[in-house]
Amino acid sequence: MSPFKHRTFHIALIFFLLVLSMALNVHAEDSMMVPYTLKGMNVYVYNDITNSEYYAGRVDGNYFSRDETKKKCRDLAYNVADEQKLSKWSYICCTVTLTSECATKVR
Repeated sequence: MSPFKHRTFHIALIFFLLVLSMALNVHAEDSMMVPYTLKGMNVYVYNDITNSEYYAGRVDGNYFSRDETKKKCRDLAYNVADEQKLSKWSYICCTVTLTSECATKVR
């Protein structure tokens, strides 16, 4: 095998192992440190006066559009709070992944 083919083989093998390790990691615990299988966010609004909770809905997103997805979550929470005429309220956004409907709570 020529040195060029040998080097190409090693690069291809490393790439294959990297892709394989990422594929096997799909069902691992979700982490904020590495790209995970973020599919969107569930939005919950809390009425702080009555201590009741509203499921506001779900916004689509992925790891690479995470900041935009958080903005959509916030906007949806504000709309629901306005529709419900809540004066004191808060909200959370739960990251939705392949393995969880609320892997992490963000705001």
